[in-house]
Amino acid sequence: MRRPLEFTFYAVFILFFILRYAGEEDRSPRRPVLVPKSPEQSVLLPEGATLPRDISSSVVVEIENKNQASVGTAFAVDSTGTFVSARHVIEGCESISLVRGRRILPARLQSKARNRDFAILQVEGVNVQPFELALNTPVRGQNGYMMGYPQGRPADVRATVIGETIMKSRGRYSTRERVVAWVERERRPGFGGSLGGISGGPVFSAGGKVIGTVVAGAPRRGRVYTTNPAIFEETGLIAENQSATSPDTLTNENYDQQADKYRAALRVAQVYCSVQ
Repeated sequence: MRRPLEFTFYAVFILFFILRYAGEEDRSPRRPVLVPKSPEQSVLLPEGATLPRDISSSVVVEIENKNQASVGTAFAVDSTGTFVSARHVIEGCESISLVRGRRILPARLQSKARNRDFAILQVEGVNVQPFELALNTPVRGQNGYMMGYPQGRPADVRATVIGETIMKSRGRYSTRERVVAWVERERRPGFGGSLGGISGGPVFSAGGKVIGTVVAGAPRRGRVYTTNPAIFEETGLIAENQSATSPDTLTNENYDQQADKYRAALRVAQVYCSVQ
């Protein structure tokens, strides 16, 4: 009787944390230094507006020490329980779990990229349909759809590529990697402030393939940064992605509805990081 009671207490605690802190943007484990800590409305680029050209030479991101529990996003890349997330979401965690309604699914870190904000998780006993991974880097003007749990709640972002830049992470660890920079077009449902909690989540092309993972955001400038999809081949995930089925077509009208289906099927999942 003792073990079931302990597990129930653990599950209730995790759910309490997510509900209690979901709306607080400073719970994000990662924040570009150019973003102030005070809540503010995100800058969204109007439809048809000219894309900005002021891509900085680099983006500096502070990786804070983990002294409290945090949440992020992960997504399935094969049918045997392999999920991808961001390195800063899961590194430094005492334990990692996926949250599915009232169920807590223990996960373990399988591997992390040395010089990338990228990590691979393994979840036992999970069999879900994986997403197809792309190799080609998205180009300027291309639209993408980001899905996950910003601020701990299910929500999605539509964005447009404005170019590539270098992201430097410093603090808890240091990395330097080439990332894709996006400008936000729309959030569904609408909300302001940080995208913290969507880190590790997938960004899809209109053809429904994953073309990167979310690693940082700067709401004051309406920017989001994602990994270069070359990481999928570098980590060997492309070779293991053969079980992916034909992707769904995503549009400006249906992307949030498709995202809800992915979350319900645990193809896109919320990650919970527990610390001591």
